Amino acid sequence: MSSTEPPIRPRFTSVKLYKHPSINLSFWYPPEWRLLEAEEPDPAVSLYPEPAEEATFVSITVQDMGEPLAAEESELLAEGVREGLENLEACQVERLETLEDAGDWCQEWVCTFLQDGTTRRRRARLFCEGQYLYSVVMQGATEERYEYWRGMMEWVMFTVLNSATDLSGEQSK
Repeated sequence: MSSTEPPIRPRFTSVKLYKHPSINLSFWYPPEWRLLEAEEPDPAVSLYPEPAEEATFVSITVQDMGEPLAAEESELLAEGVREGLENLEACQVERLETLEDAGDWCQEWVCTFLQDGTTRRRRARLFCEGQYLYSVVMQGATEERYEYWRGMMEWVMFTVLNSATDLSGEQSK
């Protein structure tokens, strides 16, 4: 391959289903990616396509809110997202929108920001399904690494959303 040809995109060789043992969280992912789990303060899973590059990842966290999101609370969540973005160094928000067809409430954003002297690119989705608040973040160590892994990371992100509801439209147990 010459230096002018674009890099070959990563491909799935197989996929594996992750299913948390006690909460409503499942998703598909490439089994060769490093998977780390945490239970405190909330159940969380992080995936690293290249273990040595820890700033490139997909992170999934689930919080049990105890009850479904009340209508008046959605604006508070949206405000928290905006404040969080304002706190990122040199943050440039490319897109920030509320999605109508993703869960009970969903906000998604794409941004770049400066961390440790490096410009990173991030896409994140915060959504409520029933009494659960899901956070799915995909990030590249650089803008180039984000673009390289984007297709596979987006696929993982979308399977988190799709796994929250089964095919009949009922929330999965």
